Amino acid sequence: MKQLSIKNNKCKSVFKASLCIAFYAINSVGAQVNYSEFITSGEPASYYKNGVKERKFVPTPQWNEVDVKFSKRIVRCIDARQKMNKQLEWPRQPLNKLLYEQLCLGGINAYQSDSMASVYNSVLFRQRGGVEIIIQVFDNPDDPTDTHDSTIFIDYDYTKIHKYWVMEDWIFDYKHGVFKPVILAIAPIFAPAYAGITTREMPLCWIKMEEVRGLLSHTEMFNRYNDASRLSYDDFFQMRIFDSYIVFQSNVFDNYINQFPENDFNGVAALLASDGIKNDLFIFEHDLWQY
Repeated sequence: MKQLSIKNNKCKSVFKASLCIAFYAINSVGAQVNYSEFITSGEPASYYKNGVKERKFVPTPQWNEVDVKFSKRIVRCIDARQKMNKQLEWPRQPLNKLLYEQLCLGGINAYQSDSMASVYNSVLFRQRGGVEIIIQVFDNPDDPTDTHDSTIFIDYDYTKIHKYWVMEDWIFDYKHGVFKPVILAIAPIFAPAYAGITTREMPLCWIKMEEVRGLLSHTEMFNRYNDASRLSYDDFFQMRIFDSYIVFQSNVFDNYINQFPENDFNGVAALLASDGIKNDLFIFEHDLWQY
């Protein structure tokens, strides 16, 4: 019996030593591998997927003015770092890379402001010391006689874009009895750095949703519930599978929420004002119907 227990103890010691050696070897190998280069959720697949590539989007309906009894302009912020919005940063095709490539190729128009009245004549991207530089070239809108272009150089890195502003109209269609939002434009948000000093966050540019829906509808997006039923970026926005907070509501001053004196440099007050606007929309829709 003693010999048997000694043998068992020796086996246990050898087994523990083997585990330690294997664990050390795995850690040593893992430390030398850059796993960011592996995207295991992408291609190749066991079958050809063409559902998203051939998908067609449903155009936004055109309302008659007489049928619209209520309309409210809203701008909301989508933060890709939130759990519900992590699909926007899917390594295989993140939204910031998709928009960046199309801006470089000129596949989509880059508007200067949320009024979308004027387009940048060119939006160029160059490298300077490993940092992306955005060069925005546009005419001077305040001086009609100025035919020369103005140029702004801004330090820019598309991988650091994690927020997007979405401009939408909440419309009550009296004829069809529906109260629904219509997304008009989207803007990547970044904090520009001038001479190494980071400033407040601002839109890089504004992109009309109707001009980019064709691209979004054909771009596959990760579906956390089923790999066989991948969504498109257009599905993500039109089906409103995102979490967001409101940063603007149409007002007489045309100010964003954080531009009001009571909300300036006060994030809690700004979030409370955002929740108040969201609650007002809910109450308005609730009061439209009889139960």
